[in-house]
Amino acid sequence: MPLYSATVIGPQGRRLSVTEDARDVASLREILRQRNLWPLHVTEARPPAGLHRIKLPSRDFIALLHQLELQLRAGVTADVALAQLAADAPKGDARRMLAHIHREVAGGRPIHEACRFFERQFPPHVAAVIGAGEASAQLPLALHSLAGHLADAAELRRTARRALIYPTVVLTATTGLIVFLVGGVVPQFAAIFTSLRLDLPVITRVLIAASEGLRQSWLLLGGGMLVLGAAAWFLRESRRFRLTRDRLLLRTPVWGEVIRCVATARFAAHARLLVEAGIPLLDALKQGADLTGNALLSRQIHAARDGVAVGRPLHAALPAAHAFPAFFVAALKSGETTGQLGAALHHIETYASAQARDRLATALALLEPTILATLTAVVGVIALSFFLPLFALLGGVNAR
Repeated sequence: MPLYSATVIGPQGRRLSVTEDARDVASLREILRQRNLWPLHVTEARPPAGLHRIKLPSRDFIALLHQLELQLRAGVTADVALAQLAADAPKGDARRMLAHIHREVAGGRPIHEACRFFERQFPPHVAAVIGAGEASAQLPLALHSLAGHLADAAELRRTARRALIYPTVVLTATTGLIVFLVGGVVPQFAAIFTSLRLDLPVITRVLIAASEGLRQSWLLLGGGMLVLGAAAWFLRESRRFRLTRDRLLLRTPVWGEVIRCVATARFAAHARLLVEAGIPLLDALKQGADLTGNALLSRQIHAARDGVAVGRPLHAALPAAHAFPAFFVAALKSGETTGQLGAALHHIETYASAQARDRLATALALLEPTILATLTAVVGVIALSFFLPLFALLGGVNAR
């Protein structure tokens, strides 16, 4: 139902402002008179600024989907279920979002259209699944599949973030230590060596030169890094830049396979969700390609979609030199020849996610000793550059 804002005269003659939802202005006036309120001015209320940008945490959103699914399975109508969820939700973004969706649904709008108002919470592929569930009278099943998909995606993100905490901390500490040694400690030893007029070895002279360059050019280096970061930020929307960047990322040793498997799992998950919800295959491929997160793989899926549009099977329409994992085409072929494309995409999603986790664990297992070895080597070189002149000095003293 639309939301109205009204200025009324209360029972004691005071001017009040009320906000109420109703079918139309006449219905609102009748409701207000029944409460002994005399309406003076009624206008349709606009949604608060920024309401459409609400985005709940994944855990809370998945819980809401499950709660709505349970109520719908129990035979509760959608508007009543949404009203109950809004009333039970704690004050905050969840209640505001549910209340807005309930008003729209109670006013006769389909649920997926009401959800599209919250563009960050309900991107096109999520709203499409809900719309397909409404059209096929299988909304509880669609909500269940959607919640499972979002839960799997959130778990994969949490696994990656947890795994990257330790390497990030070690790498940050390593970088800080190296900068401290080169920028703060080396100049002190350089001054001592200069005062003693020692004949410095090559490694010490190189280190001192690097330290002097860092101290004199730190502002230029910092500015250059900021410029590169700004350039990457502005170029992120460039199709050519993203294509080149993602092609190079896929060729990165070890990490390239992690990125490949994650992108494949993301495409298969979204495409499977849309296909099982009854979305036409061409639309499912388009939205799935846009959600892979990798420009190169997305381009190849769009190329395959053009082939599917003229009657070719998906596995045969992929470019010959595609960048997907080896199992991708075989699984698609099995699913298309048996008429079980949804099951095949689900298998690809599960297998690619498992492969991504295994490759991520391998990459991190290699990254940690690599960082420690690099730290040891750098600190060892710095220490050696300190000790070699001291050894030469001590040798000269002993010779005397």
